[in-house]
Amino acid sequence: MSVGLESDSNKGFNAFVTGAATAVGSEIIREFLDNGCRVTAFDDRPLQLSGIDAERFSRLHIVDGNACDEEAIKAGLAAAEDRFGPVKSLIVVPACEGKAQIYPIWDLPSDEWEKSYRSNARGAFLAIKHYLRYLQSNRLEKYSPLSLSDPAIVVVETEPGVGVTAGQAGIHRGLLAKVQQDLLRLNGQGRINVVTSGSMGETPADFARTVLLLASSHTSGHVSGQYVQPASNSKSLVPIQEPETTQITRSAGSVPRPLASPKRNKIRVAVSIDLDAVSGWLGTNSHPDNNLADYSSGFFAARVGVPRLLRMLKKLDIANRCTWFIPGHSAESFPAEVQQVVASGAEVGLHGYAHEGAYQLTPQQERDVLEKCFSIMEKLVGKPPRGYRAPLYQLRETTLDLLEEFGFEYDASLTDHDCQPFWAPKRPPLEAIDFSKPAASWMHPIKETCSPPDRRPLVCVPCNYYMEDMTPMQFLPHCENSQGYVDVRVIENMWRDRFLWIRDNEEEPVFPVLMHPDTSGMAHIIGMLERFLRWVKEFEREGEVEFSQTAEIARWFREKQLDKPSGV
Repeated sequence: MSVGLESDSNKGFNAFVTGAATAVGSEIIREFLDNGCRVTAFDDRPLQLSGIDAERFSRLHIVDGNACDEEAIKAGLAAAEDRFGPVKSLIVVPACEGKAQIYPIWDLPSDEWEKSYRSNARGAFLAIKHYLRYLQSNRLEKYSPLSLSDPAIVVVETEPGVGVTAGQAGIHRGLLAKVQQDLLRLNGQGRINVVTSGSMGETPADFARTVLLLASSHTSGHVSGQYVQPASNSKSLVPIQEPETTQITRSAGSVPRPLASPKRNKIRVAVSIDLDAVSGWLGTNSHPDNNLADYSSGFFAARVGVPRLLRMLKKLDIANRCTWFIPGHSAESFPAEVQQVVASGAEVGLHGYAHEGAYQLTPQQERDVLEKCFSIMEKLVGKPPRGYRAPLYQLRETTLDLLEEFGFEYDASLTDHDCQPFWAPKRPPLEAIDFSKPAASWMHPIKETCSPPDRRPLVCVPCNYYMEDMTPMQFLPHCENSQGYVDVRVIENMWRDRFLWIRDNEEEPVFPVLMHPDTSGMAHIIGMLERFLRWVKEFEREGEVEFSQTAEIARWFREKQLDKPSGV
């Protein structure tokens, strides 16, 4: 018997929930996630959904949009399909939670009634309209008959305890019958039902269980066009199951959780912090118009950002599993703050002296800088540094030569790969083309300068602008590639997407995250970093993630590679 899922796909059951930020909407999302489904949460307010672990969060897609906006509904359904495949169930939850739910009818202002009715009735109509249009356009064009064989629409008519007020979604019996008739024209197995408040004592969990019951064709494939009161007892419920789940042991009186997904290979997370402080304004970001107001952010980085980041990292129990890359100028200018970093147990690597780029220096100056910084850090930490990150990722062949000469184990500046370490390359610098000369003189490939084309034993741990905070989230007035006004959630979602794709597609990957105290120490950013790292730590509980100092990753890679048989 069908359970309302795609039997020919591993994408599972995909539900689209409007009014996702309400109490009932959030509980419905939780119920679907707990039962192995994929959910797209649609609302223009922040979703308050605590206690969702990383595996469940990977099956949640949050789409920002207003249910009364026709274009937003269409875009939301398209986004749900892009993320998780065909949308098998539409769950309509009233979005308005205003005064209409507080006043008794005799005291309810007419404008509040009209405001609530417009919001919820229009929102329900548009969601249903465009879901039916979605089914109509996709039933023959995109998917096999099984993919959208039994779509279900479930409308939640009121928040629990509200009663018959303008908080209702506005699905009266005439419209219900009309939708049922049109749905059958599109799909003979399509269903629509309404969950409506009965005793006024139902909880959000009661609504959620009933919605889950009605969305499943296995339990309610014969039910359509009905008003149903929330179920307060889950014994009769059969959960929607993902197709890969072949057997579920049911315990009386509860909806069982799906079988746990098998553990995947380990992801090594490399959290690193570049403590540029004032040095960032001296080297690569030097500009004649830099002024006191600009480089005061460097003092903020050291005196405010460093303690804030250390407190956050200690709270997450990863402070001693991070790597700080510290310019010599920062170490000498802010010794108390740098000593806090050392005391945390973190690894300390080099990052130039005044954040100077390699191409700003002569080879001799580059050597002098490295010798000076090596001495500073050796005295500070009590042992020689083993890692290096080039300021602004600017390094050249002479830089790598010096790192080898000074016994460094790794560099963290290049991106020959975005989630796998690699041996430091041995290759010539790019030469500019002189287009005044015949084409034959400059049409030639890159030639490696040694065989094999790498420089063992120096390891490269990847890092670049897409893995860091500063470029998108901090404004630097004289730096062409700075932005500074990007919503932190844009970066958070980009990092989550990177992590999930790497998790699913790479073997034994690394996941670098680069922070700057100037940027991530700011009040509107540090909370996002804590939220993101806490999310990553959920995978650590399942044995999928290990937070590592960058030197540990380099040693792991070297040992793994050198243990391979020759020629592999």
